[in-house]
Amino acid sequence: MARILFSAHDPAGHTLTDYVDAGNAEEALASLAARGLANIRLHDAADMAALRDDRDAVPASMRQQQAAFELRLQTDPGVRTFLTELFRRNRLWLAIDACLLLWGLIGGDRVLVALALLFLALSLLPPLWQYRHAMRYDRMLRACALGQWDLASTLLAQLAAGSRKPLLTFDVAVRAACIRAVRGDLAGARAAVEAWRTEFDAKAPGMVDQRIATVCHAGGDYAGFVEAMRAAYSAAPTNLTHRLDLALAEARVGDPDAVPHLLAGIDEAKLPSFGRPFVDWARGMLALRHGHPEALAALGRATQGFLEYAANPAVWSSLALCSGAYALALAQQGRPREAQAALQHVWPVLKVHGDRLLLTMLRRELKGALP
Repeated sequence: MARILFSAHDPAGHTLTDYVDAGNAEEALASLAARGLANIRLHDAADMAALRDDRDAVPASMRQQQAAFELRLQTDPGVRTFLTELFRRNRLWLAIDACLLLWGLIGGDRVLVALALLFLALSLLPPLWQYRHAMRYDRMLRACALGQWDLASTLLAQLAAGSRKPLLTFDVAVRAACIRAVRGDLAGARAAVEAWRTEFDAKAPGMVDQRIATVCHAGGDYAGFVEAMRAAYSAAPTNLTHRLDLALAEARVGDPDAVPHLLAGIDEAKLPSFGRPFVDWARGMLALRHGHPEALAALGRATQGFLEYAANPAVWSSLALCSGAYALALAQQGRPREAQAALQHVWPVLKVHGDRLLLTMLRRELKGALP
């Protein structure tokens, strides 16, 4: 059973953000529809949500508030979002504290001023101290996206030392393995991820293979990337995330003839909201490889979908790769200036994570005009 984040409209037309307990996306949608909700959007993959235990500790009275906060973190996970939520949850006490501080300043009461400042520190510093790991994780994602491998390795080591959650520890280990693959030790990197198979294969079939695929791509082994995605899909053929990941891998660097069948088996309503741009990306890449003009529209939609999450560094590499394909489609249709504009902001990430063939074709089409 997973506790899945969702948003929807209630019968009165108000937006509702909460969690629903379900075994999979189909069950979640059916349960929410039975409650009379409409415009339902899931914001989690069920298999990943099932591995989280932090949501079980959220009091019932705080569930909707916490769910809305989590949804905001998906699009903007930075300190600003956290501080906004922190001030919102403590607004009453902070307002009282501000009044006491002002009263003390006006009256020249140093003791009252000191007490007000102490109360402010006790209200804000402990949550900020607890949030330091999330801030470090955000910095690590940014460093990985930009290819700042030494900084990323340092942050990953700090995160590993402070992690008590298996899912986070695994994620940190995979990202460290990706850096190891980038630096030339692909075999060692794959072995480091393979060591987690006994931990996660029963809980989340295919997840280890999916992350091995990520390591292979980081190391430039595109055949291994596709092979591992195929293994992930074979381990859990009903998992829509694995199916979509394989469709995109085949469309980018694998067998394009396999893509239509894979995409035909995907119900977009059952995908998490952040997964939907990947469908258009896969369709666009398939059309691009076949030289079909509809590639431009599909890749444009996908890029716009990723831009909704552009403040989240976890999405930067996908945004860059998709934007690169979109720019290539523009260039091939004789629109080089628009292609250059599409690349302007994503190039620092694309030049680090781009597929070799995509980068080669972009350089050929734009003839030295890359940012």
